[in-house]
Amino acid sequence: MSAASQPQAALELDVFACPLDGVNQIEASAGTGKTWNICALYVRLLLEKDLGADEILVVTFTKAATAELHERIRGRLAQLAHALDTGDDGGDPFVARLLETTLGEAGALDSETAAKRIRRALRAFDQAAIHTIHAFCQRALQEAPFAAAMPFAFEMQADDAALRFELAADFWRTRVEPMAARWPGFATWLVDSGAGPAALDAQLARRLKKPLAALRWDGVVEPDESAEAAAAECFAEAARMWADEREAIDALLRTAQPVLNQRSHKPDAVADALAAWSAHFAQGNAAAAPPKAALKLTRAALAKATKKGGATPEHPFFDVADALEAAVAAAEAAQRARWLALIADWLDTAPGALAERKRTRRVVSFDDLLANLYHALHAHPWLAETLRARYPAALIDEFQDTDPLQFAIFNRIFAPGGPLFLVGDPKQAIYSFRAADLHTYLAARASASACYTLAVNQRSTPAIVDACNRFFMSNPRAFVLDGLDYYAVRAGTRVRAPFVDGTDPGPAGDFRIWALPGGDGTLLKRDAQAQAAQACAAEIARLMRGAREGHVRLGDTPLSPGDIAVLVQTHRQGSLVKRVLATWGIGSVELAQASVFSTGDAEQLERVLAAIDAPGDLRRLRAALAADWFGLDAGALWRMEQGDGDASREAADSADAMSWVERFSRYRLLWRERGFAVMWRTFTRELRIAERLMAGADGERRVTDINHLAELTQARASAQPGIAPTLRWLAAQRLDGGGEEAQLRLESDRNLVQIVTVHKSKGLEYAVVFCPFLNDGGLREPPASALPDAREYHDDAGDAVLHYGCDDEAAEHAARQALREQAAERARLVYVALTRAVYRCYLVAGPYLSSRSTREARRSVLNWLVAGAGQSFDAWLDEPPDEAALDAAWQALASGPVSVAPLPVPARRERLAAGHDASRTLAARHATRVLRDAWRMASFSSLTASMAREEAGVAVVPDDELRPDHDALAAVAPDGAFAAADTVAVEPPDDDILVFPRGAAAGECLHRLFELSRFTEPDSWHQAALGALHDRPVEAEPELATRLPAMMARLVDDVVRTELVPGMRLADLDPAKRLDEMGFLFPAPSLELGALRRLLVAHGYPDVALDAGMLAGFIKGFIDMIVEHDGRFWIVDWKSNHLGNTPDAYGPRALDVAMADHAYHLQALLYTVALHRYLRGRLPGYDYDTHMAGYLYLFVRGVRPGWRSGGEPAGVHARRPARELVDALDRMMEGGRA
Repeated sequence: MSAASQPQAALELDVFACPLDGVNQIEASAGTGKTWNICALYVRLLLEKDLGADEILVVTFTKAATAELHERIRGRLAQLAHALDTGDDGGDPFVARLLETTLGEAGALDSETAAKRIRRALRAFDQAAIHTIHAFCQRALQEAPFAAAMPFAFEMQADDAALRFELAADFWRTRVEPMAARWPGFATWLVDSGAGPAALDAQLARRLKKPLAALRWDGVVEPDESAEAAAAECFAEAARMWADEREAIDALLRTAQPVLNQRSHKPDAVADALAAWSAHFAQGNAAAAPPKAALKLTRAALAKATKKGGATPEHPFFDVADALEAAVAAAEAAQRARWLALIADWLDTAPGALAERKRTRRVVSFDDLLANLYHALHAHPWLAETLRARYPAALIDEFQDTDPLQFAIFNRIFAPGGPLFLVGDPKQAIYSFRAADLHTYLAARASASACYTLAVNQRSTPAIVDACNRFFMSNPRAFVLDGLDYYAVRAGTRVRAPFVDGTDPGPAGDFRIWALPGGDGTLLKRDAQAQAAQACAAEIARLMRGAREGHVRLGDTPLSPGDIAVLVQTHRQGSLVKRVLATWGIGSVELAQASVFSTGDAEQLERVLAAIDAPGDLRRLRAALAADWFGLDAGALWRMEQGDGDASREAADSADAMSWVERFSRYRLLWRERGFAVMWRTFTRELRIAERLMAGADGERRVTDINHLAELTQARASAQPGIAPTLRWLAAQRLDGGGEEAQLRLESDRNLVQIVTVHKSKGLEYAVVFCPFLNDGGLREPPASALPDAREYHDDAGDAVLHYGCDDEAAEHAARQALREQAAERARLVYVALTRAVYRCYLVAGPYLSSRSTREARRSVLNWLVAGAGQSFDAWLDEPPDEAALDAAWQALASGPVSVAPLPVPARRERLAAGHDASRTLAARHATRVLRDAWRMASFSSLTASMAREEAGVAVVPDDELRPDHDALAAVAPDGAFAAADTVAVEPPDDDILVFPRGAAAGECLHRLFELSRFTEPDSWHQAALGALHDRPVEAEPELATRLPAMMARLVDDVVRTELVPGMRLADLDPAKRLDEMGFLFPAPSLELGALRRLLVAHGYPDVALDAGMLAGFIKGFIDMIVEHDGRFWIVDWKSNHLGNTPDAYGPRALDVAMADHAYHLQALLYTVALHRYLRGRLPGYDYDTHMAGYLYLFVRGVRPGWRSGGEPAGVHARRPARELVDALDRMMEGGRA
C-alpha cells in the first residue's frame, strides 16, 4: 500500500444525498456527529436498497460501542416509524430531512413502502448485524468452517500467552539449548543477555500482532565460526602479557604523563585503566568485552590522547589490547548472528506450530479469528462472494483504529462495488499500542471511490470551535505525516444552556493558555508539572465555590464536579493531579485507558506472590514487606536485613522475621491446597490490607486496583493452576499490559472531578477541560535490549516493517522514522484532548528544564503545532526554535476566544469545605416491606431457609448460587434446633464421630466423604476421608485435626455395616445400583405455597413455615444418593446434625422432631417427586407402588451397628409417602390442583 500518494479531494458529506455504492471514506472530525450520520446511512440503505436489518453489516471495535450503535439505530428506526404513522416529525431535523429527501416528492419511496420496511426491520432487529470486528469474524467463520479449517466446537481464549510460552519453551529446549551446548561462549552470551523462552515469546507476540508486516533480514550475516576461539586465544595472550608486563606498563605510562591529554589520561584515569585490566583478566571471561575504563590503554586510544608533537607510548600490550577489543567484538557479532538465525527460524515456524497446537486442543484466540478469516478469504475466493451476498452493505465505524489485516478482510469482501462506508477520524488515531495503523487508513483513502468530510461541530461552542481551528491551522503540517491534514470545521446549531462564570476575576477567552515561566525562572520538569497541577486545582476550587454560591452555572444549573475533566497522558500524572486536588479538598475519580498491570500495586503484587512462592527466601520476603500494604517502617526492614548489634533486639527481629516466614508459608499452603482465591481472601483479611490503604488519599483507587488484580489473577490461576505459571503470567502481563479486561476500572461513581487519560477521553465531552501536561516534549527512544532486536517502522510506501540486523545507518533511519510516528501520534493526542471541551478549555504551555536544558520542552509537539510552520519536522527535532521565538508564536494566538497569560500561582491554598462536591446530601427511603420476585429458581433451601432469612432482615441468596443442600440450614437454624434431650450427659471418646466439628462446613465434608467412598472396598475409606478433607476443609483444633481421617473412615464403616431396613446394608450394595448427587430441575409454573402446606398437613405431615404466595419458575435440587435394592428404589440423604451422644438421641422420636423442625419431610417429598418423574420416563413398566421403596434420612453420627432405640436402628428415618400424596404433588407442580 502507498500512503504517500496524493489523497483525492474530500467533499463535505450530505448524508441524505450521497451515492450508496462503491467504497466511501468519511472523515468525521471530533464532535461532528459520526454516530448520527451512521444512523442516517443505515436508514437510507434499509429504505433505498430494501435491505433487512440482518443484511447491513455494522462493525465497530468495542462491545460498548456496539451496544451504543445498536440502541441508537433501533431508536432512530422507532422514531421514524412513529413519524410515518402520524405524519409528525416531532421537530427532529433528521426525520424532517429524511421526509424531505428520500421520502419526499422527488424521493424513490412512498411513505407506505417505507413504513413497511421500517416495521420489518424493527421486528427483526434482534438479528441486526451490528458486531465488533471479532464477533463478525467469528460468525463468518462459523458459517464456513471447512474453508477456515476451524473445529466445529472450540474454546474461545482472550489470551493465548500460555500456549505461546509453552511453544517457546519447546523451541528453547530443542533448538537453543543444543546450539548453546555446542558453543559454550554462546551459552554464556545467552545468560549475560537475559535470553530465555520469554524472549522468544515476546518476538512471536509482536509478529502475531503485526502479521502482515514485512520481515527484513538483509543485515543478518552468517556467524563467524572461528570468532569465539580467536577471542579466547587473544584473551589468553593478553592475560599472559599483562601478568608479565603490568609493572613495566605502569612505569611507562607514568613517564609518558607529560605528553598525554590530562582530561582523558590524567594519572587517576590511567590508574583506573590499569585496575580495570587487572580485574578483567582476574575474572577470566574471554567472551566479556573489556571495561570501558580499560580501553584507554589501547594503541588507538593512546594515539588519540597524545599531545601534538609528543611521542605516543609504545608497548606490545597496547597492540594486543586493540586486537582483543576487535576479537571480542567479532565474537559478540557471531553470537548475535547465531541468535538472529534462531529468531528467523522461530518466526518462520512458530506461527504455524502455534496454529496446529490450537487446532489440536480446539482453542481459538481473538486474533486467530481475524487471521483465519483473512487466510480463508484468500484461499477460497467464493467465501468473499458468499459473505458479500450475505451482507450486501457495510458500515465500518472507528476506521482510523483498524490495522492492515482488518482492512484487508473488508476490502476483500466489499471492494470495489460496495457499498462500503469507512467512517473515522485519522486525527484521532491514537491506539498504535493496540496495533492500530494510521497508514492503513491513508492507503484506504487513496483507493476509495469517494472521500467525504463532516464539517459541522455539534459538541462545542463557537468560541471553542474557532480556537481549535486557529490552533491546528497554525501549521499546515500540524500532524507531521504526509497526507494527514486539518480541515476547518464550523459550529453547529445545537441548542445548549449558556455557561455563566460570575466569579471570573478578569477578561479572558474560553480557550485559556497558561504559560510556564521562562528564562531564569524556568522550572525543573517535575516542579513545572506540580505547579501546573496546583494552578488547575486552584481554578477548579474557584469554580466549585462559585457553583455552590450559584455564580457558576450551566443555564440555571450549578456547575457540578462531574462536569470538569483534567486530561492526563499517564497514570503517574493522574496520581499527581489526584493528590493535589485532595489537598484542596476536591474529590476526584480516575478514568484511565492504562492497564492495571502498569500500576505500582501490580509490582507490589508480583513481589508478594513471589515471596509466598518461596517464603524461606528472606530477600524475597523483605522485598514484599517493603510494600506499604503491610505498614512496616524502614527501620524494621533495615533491622531484618542487617541487625544493629543489639543482641536482644536482633533476637526479637529474628523472631519477627520467622513469624512472617511462617505466615507466608501458610499462605503458600492455602494457595496450593485450596486455590488462589481462598489464599488471597485470607491474606487480605488477616493483614487488613484494604483498611490500611483506604486511610490514604488515593485509597479508593488503590483498593479498586488491588481487587481488580486479584480478580484477573484468580481467573488465570483457575485456567492454569499452579503458583509458578501464575507468577510467569503476572510478569508477562506487567510487560505487555494485558488486554481490554485489564483497563483500570472506575473506583467510584460519585459526582466527582474526572481525571481522565486522553486515550480514555476519546468520544467523551466535558463542560470544562484542563490540559496541564500536553507540553511534555519527551519522546521515547526504542527500549534498550542486550539481545539484538528488530526496528519497527513504516517504509516510504507506508508498509509496516520489522527490520532485523540493521546496520548503523539503517538503525538510525528506523529510529528517526519511529520518532516521527511517535510525534505524529502525540499531535493526534493533543487534538483529542483539546476537542473534548464544550464551553471552556485550559491549556498549560511553556518551557521546563530536563537534563539542565529546555531543549526537550522546546521541541514538544505542542510547540510544533503553533510554531512549526515552514520547517521540516526532522529539522525541528534537531534544533527547535529558541524560547523567544516560541513565546512570540504563542502570543500571536492571543485574540478573540484565545487568551495567553502567565500560569497563575495560588497565593494560598483554600480548601473546599465538606459538601462542595455535591449540592446536597441524599438518602434512600427506608424499605418497609420485603419484595419477592414471583418467578424464580427455587429449591428446598430457598423455600424454607430464605423465608426465615427475610423475616430476620438477612439478604436472600439467589437459588442459582446455592450448592446442594448438604445441611446448609444448620448455619441459620435457631439455637437448640438440632438438640435432642439426653437423660444422662455422656462424653464420647476422642475418636468418635460425635466429636467431629459441627456446622455447614462439616456437613459439606461428610457428604463429600460418602460421595467418594466405595462402600464395598474398606481399604478406600481412608483415602476418601483425606479427599473429603481436601475438597471440603473443616476447622478443627490441631490435636483433633490429626484424628479426623481415622474418625471419618470409622464412620463409613459403621454406616455401611448397619442394617438400615430389613435385609439392606450399604456394604452389600452393588456399586452399579448406586447413583450419587443426581441433579434435577423441573418447572413449577404456578405452585401455590399455601395449598402445598395444606396438602402436607392433610396427609399427616407437620406444617411447614411457607408463605402463602405463588411460586412461578423452576424447582431444582440434588439427591445425595439413589440406590436400588431388590428392584425397588430408595432415596438416601446424609444428615450430619449433632443431636446428642446416646442412641436415644437418634431414636425415632428424636428424628421425627428433627425432621419436623427443619422441614426435612418437605425436602424428602420434593426428592420423591423428582425420582418419580425420572423413573416414569426412564423405567419401562414403571409403577410407583411396585418400584418406589421410599426415603432414608440417615443422621450419620448416630448410625452404627450396635445402636438401637425403640426397637429401630438409631439415626435411620425411613418412610414411604403414599401414592396419592405423590400424585397430588406431581399435579400441583405442573400447575394443576391437588
